[in-house]
Amino acid sequence: MLMYHVPRSFLNAEGDNTLVLFEEMGGNPSLVNFQTTRVGSVCANVYEKTIIELSCDRKSIFVIKFASFGNPYGNCGSFEKGSCESSNNAVDILTQKCIGKEKCSIEISKEKFGAPDCGGAPRRLAVEAIC
Repeated sequence: MLMYHVPRSFLNAEGDNTLVLFEEMGGNPSLVNFQTTRVGSVCANVYEKTIIELSCDRKSIFVIKFASFGNPYGNCGSFEKGSCESSNNAVDILTQKCIGKEKCSIEISKEKFGAPDCGGAPRRLAVEAIC
């Protein structure tokens, strides 16, 4: 079975849509079915020296939408970077570790993410991943 991904943004919600498939393996276009899925997200906001596990409930982690190690603020869906930020790119670290997996675990440490000076305040990692 072949699967094709058609982003929802490619579709015209107001009218007809035409999909052209160039099948080189002798496929039968009359057997094409469409399935829609809902994109969900998972979030975490945890202090250093802990281990987090991001899990998408039998779906793969598609993208790391936000990640910040230091003193981020906000809630899931509206996280913002704070006044102190790690030297290492938290989005890149989590992307390498988690993209394409149903779940991933990562230790939150200054060795992994960098050691921002947050004036003695405890450092946290805030992350939002799209499933």
